[in-house]
Amino acid sequence: MAESAACYVEDVDADPVVLFDGLTKNWRYPGWRVAWTVGPKAVIEAVASAGSFLDGGGSRPMQRAAVEFLASDHVTGEIDAMRRTFLSKKDLLLTRLRTLGVTVERAPEATFYVWGNLSQLPPPLDDGIGFFEAALDSKVIVVPGDFFDVNPGRRRTAQRARFRQYARFSFGPPLETIERACDRLDVLVNRYRR
Repeated sequence: MAESAACYVEDVDADPVVLFDGLTKNWRYPGWRVAWTVGPKAVIEAVASAGSFLDGGGSRPMQRAAVEFLASDHVTGEIDAMRRTFLSKKDLLLTRLRTLGVTVERAPEATFYVWGNLSQLPPPLDDGIGFFEAALDSKVIVVPGDFFDVNPGRRRTAQRARFRQYARFSFGPPLETIERACDRLDVLVNRYRR
């Protein structure tokens, strides 16, 4: 069952809510550069003005063509297909990461990323940057946890970074790509266990 955040907006001009969505990311339609904003009239006017000034605004033919993608039956079908596809990829990645010794403290529920704790891996793989560098040598890209540590003004200088022993893994790519990446990571981790 699909549910839009818009159903919680009672008065679009009075409620302090602005919604952004689009076909490229949320709906996984690469190349369909169609997005929309829902919010109070003053916000929409400012967004439209800025968009028109910056890039001339959206393509009307693309906008019109995109309308049928938002029909209720189409949306329901797309959501069901995405859930099935991503569930199988998520299950595969979770299983393979846990087999490698990566701890997943909470399985993802609404994203196509897995946040993995590397602390049980052998050095230098027990560190996000070390894992990133070694994985890159194996032609696999992960994102070190340090990249997600918000530390404005570098206020926490004496304390070790909170996410140093974490990495973010994606199950967005095709299943075959995820399998190939996991195979490469398996070889990598086993090389350091010896």
